[in-house]
Amino acid sequence: MGANHKRAGQPLISRAMLAASMVMAMTAIQTPARADTWAAVGDRGLRADIELLADRGLIAGLVTTWPIPDGQLSALLQNSRLETEPAYVQAAAQRVIDARLSGQPRGFEPLASLHTTNEPALVRDFGNTARQQADVSAGFDWTGRWLSLHLLAGEQTRYSGHDGRFALDGTEVTALLGNLQVYAGWVDHWYGPGSVSSLILSNNARPFPKIGLMRNNPHAFESKWLSWLGPWQIDTYVGMLDGPRTDRNTIDAGVRATLNPLPGLEMGLTRTTELCGDNHPCEPLSAMFDFNNNNSDQNKVNEEAAFDVRWSHSLGSVVVAPYLQLMNEDTGPFAHSYTSHLYGFRFAGPWGEDGMRWDVATEFADTVPTLNIFSYGKYYTDGSYNNAGYPDGFRYRGRTTGFSLDSNSRLISVLGDLTDLRGWTWRLALHGAAVSTTELAAFQANSGRPNNVLTPQPQHVVIGEFGLDVPWRRVHFDLSVRAQNHRLEPVQSSRYAAEAGIEFRY
Repeated sequence: MGANHKRAGQPLISRAMLAASMVMAMTAIQTPARADTWAAVGDRGLRADIELLADRGLIAGLVTTWPIPDGQLSALLQNSRLETEPAYVQAAAQRVIDARLSGQPRGFEPLASLHTTNEPALVRDFGNTARQQADVSAGFDWTGRWLSLHLLAGEQTRYSGHDGRFALDGTEVTALLGNLQVYAGWVDHWYGPGSVSSLILSNNARPFPKIGLMRNNPHAFESKWLSWLGPWQIDTYVGMLDGPRTDRNTIDAGVRATLNPLPGLEMGLTRTTELCGDNHPCEPLSAMFDFNNNNSDQNKVNEEAAFDVRWSHSLGSVVVAPYLQLMNEDTGPFAHSYTSHLYGFRFAGPWGEDGMRWDVATEFADTVPTLNIFSYGKYYTDGSYNNAGYPDGFRYRGRTTGFSLDSNSRLISVLGDLTDLRGWTWRLALHGAAVSTTELAAFQANSGRPNNVLTPQPQHVVIGEFGLDVPWRRVHFDLSVRAQNHRLEPVQSSRYAAEAGIEFRY
């Protein structure tokens, strides 16, 4: 666990070094597998490596449901094709093997993490960034053969000491039961192919406490009737939206299924449901199987459903991966669907012949919901994360559980990364954001509900960012600077920000 701490890499990979690493790792996994069995949300570089390996067909092409279990990555240890891959693909494979596939139970290991910034990021992407000006935690890993504990306790506070809050973010326990991985704790999820955003579930809000299960090795069915579906994964959880809310202790239940029926093609379907809580009847079974919701037959819960697809293809040594995600808010799948949209392209290729890599992505996310699935020009005013029955909507501790700019907002992003032979990654990003709309602001003023928690009035912001990720032995450094054309009132106090993070594993 805690993949953010372990993104170390060998400088330059020769075929002999790669073969030796594979032999050592294969020898190690002859013992029972350790319970530390997933790559967690938060490490951008590890995600890019895993996506590249899936796009090249070296592991199962399921890369849109995070965390990603080590059982899926273990295919690297027995893949003879690695020796014929370009150097930059071999380098990515070596980093993943080093980070995730050591194979032996480790016992206790101390952990520490510090992230600090004068201004938390407005656009929160897949990376592990500060949620307050000072975000510090410490704890330990304990890893056995079938059980693992990851304990982190800390404080998220402003430099003045105001707005401080105790946090157990990242604390989790997992157990391997055959091919099932059962987990409990404050686990971050990322559902969808987006490089910058996920419409339905991301790390934008702090993780809420949950229990769940997923498959450790998402191999295909052995039945001839179902094997054509290819590798598949299912992740399901039940969590509690605790803390200050209008309807306290609301349950958030989610299920996501993904398929890889053709090389390079991944399809995902997600459903999240808010149910129970103060002021609501608590009928879980009835709620989970009630799919009707219209003016004549309204259900008693708040639901979202998303469909996404990602397709990757190699053009020589360059990988191209277009993707999309569609999210419906509590309604029918096509008519009166209230649909939000996300579209993107990602490209990856070699920089030279020694193992360096470049990545470029462009992405557009839009939570101004269309009345019907593609009825652009006909929109729904009340936003993507709101519900009359549950006034807090799909939010936790003041942030949406999906898109970082909340309801009725649009974001266009261009990203560029360069990963060198040491595993260092230089990052550039440019974001253009339209936060909220005039219609939503008027609706919010009349309803009194937080339809967009970032701003009561529509605002436009342009953000530029430069960052550097440095894995070094047991330490991971992350540095970034950000600038934007004006502050987002009333959330931000500065147009300029610098952020530094350090994560340590003994």
